[in-house]
Amino acid sequence: MKKINALLLSASFVFVSFLSAQENPGIAAYSTNHTLTDNLPQVIMPAHDFSEDLAAAETFEKMGNYPRFARAFDLNLTLLNAGTWTNLPNGDRVWRLALKSNGALATSLFFDNFYIPEGATMHVYSPDRKQMLGSFTYLDNQGNQLFSTEFINGEESVIEYFEPVAVKEQGSLRITSLGHKYRGLSMADDCQVNVICTPEGDNWQDEKRGVVRIQVKEGSQIGYCSGSLINNTAMDCKRYILTAFHCGVNCTTSDFNGWKFYFNYEATQCAGQSDNFGTVNNVFTGCTKRADSNDNGGDSGSDFLLVQMNATTKPTWWSNVYFNGWSKATTAPVSGSICIHHPSGSNKKISKTTGTASSSSWGGQVAGTHWRVHWTGTTNGWGVTEGGSSGSPLFNASGQIVGTLTGGSSYCNSVQPNGQNQPDSYGKMSYHWATNGTTNARQLKPWLDPTNSGVSSLNGMNNQCTGVGVDELTGNQSSLSVYPNPNNGLFTVAVKLEHASISEITVFSYIGQKVYHLKTGNFANGTYQLDLTNQPEGIYFVHLNTGSKTEVKTIVITSK
Repeated sequence: MKKINALLLSASFVFVSFLSAQENPGIAAYSTNHTLTDNLPQVIMPAHDFSEDLAAAETFEKMGNYPRFARAFDLNLTLLNAGTWTNLPNGDRVWRLALKSNGALATSLFFDNFYIPEGATMHVYSPDRKQMLGSFTYLDNQGNQLFSTEFINGEESVIEYFEPVAVKEQGSLRITSLGHKYRGLSMADDCQVNVICTPEGDNWQDEKRGVVRIQVKEGSQIGYCSGSLINNTAMDCKRYILTAFHCGVNCTTSDFNGWKFYFNYEATQCAGQSDNFGTVNNVFTGCTKRADSNDNGGDSGSDFLLVQMNATTKPTWWSNVYFNGWSKATTAPVSGSICIHHPSGSNKKISKTTGTASSSSWGGQVAGTHWRVHWTGTTNGWGVTEGGSSGSPLFNASGQIVGTLTGGSSYCNSVQPNGQNQPDSYGKMSYHWATNGTTNARQLKPWLDPTNSGVSSLNGMNNQCTGVGVDELTGNQSSLSVYPNPNNGLFTVAVKLEHASISEITVFSYIGQKVYHLKTGNFANGTYQLDLTNQPEGIYFVHLNTGSKTEVKTIVITSK
């Protein structure tokens, strides 16, 4: 969060031990139950002096920004130019590679050209196998072929890809960067209150299920913010996450696809700050930006960012999430409003306001963009906010989001005397709605009220959607289909759009070479026969670009 009088967060090297962080658990790595005799090749990252990164992270936070703890280094490692293949007697095969970054507290991996065919699996694990991520399967494929993993504690990790003979040479992995954790973040400060505590959390057990910890990637740096799933008037379970724009001012499309969203990350007990760091396997990877305040993080607006998670899978735990409601009323929230957040990236906490909020500015340029609140003591502590709380929701007494955290000057008294009495500022939902700009990209209104209902508030809801065949990135039926697949180089591309649009169809080879391009007319629907019989057998990617989005299908060209 942005602290007005920010103190440096502790750089003590305390970090979570992830025993498992699986998005699709249940399939063991091949080498877990079989011996592979081939030598395991290792890539060692070049030496780097992280003193400058640490100093820059500290300066970044002193300026009121979110806490950074890791840096990503560029790589270009594929199934073809790195690692080793082990061919198995039945024709299946296994690819493995170890990566080491000396001195890292933990490492993570970022991919493009990420495609796992059905039946294949990928795992990432520590050399002692005490930490195992995966199995990752075809369910983790994204239309843009981008993906990232959780952090594996320690300076070395191993990636293992198993490919059955039935899909031989159909998989594609390119490791584009390695995340090096150079800094541990302290646990939340001692006055914070776990959201499970009684009586503080008694009336907020629904709303908490929508609040998420966000692992932000911005350029080469990685840090933490908070956010919330948010409902819309169509009540169609679109996976919108509302957070603060200052969590991603300079994020690229590729960066957003490296963001990770942790649900249900909370302690199982009220007492203590370190009894449990919560589950780490309720996580989705990647998002697409829908709208933001375009104000450099509150300098001249209300500091909001709306993204939509890319995830298309529906794991069992997803049925338990909650889409939080909202209110764009201009009436100030009163005493008893609360914030649910992840201070310092830790377990989910709850903070309670005292008195009626006051209308204020943040950057001083525009009045009335934020709600200013003060915190009060409760039975189990005196919750405030910290770095990592940025973007967290402020709820009114009806359980509706009325603001998102930009920052302020509150601290636990143990950190800064009298800090618990200092205010924090939340960008107003009423300002987010349509005041930061006139286009859809600067407003919440077109996204949260797609039915043009004109309502001023909407209650939250449990996950009630079980639709089949819906593109969850857009909430509409898939715009692109390709058939037959596999094919001999002759195939049909069918385009079905909501509105007429000049779109482009481009086909790329497995190695990224453009082999076909077509600009269509200004039509909503159409079918196009493509002839790639002059291309060799293999995997190709068909891209449909409409200007507002890109959809991708993978095809396989077999023998002519």
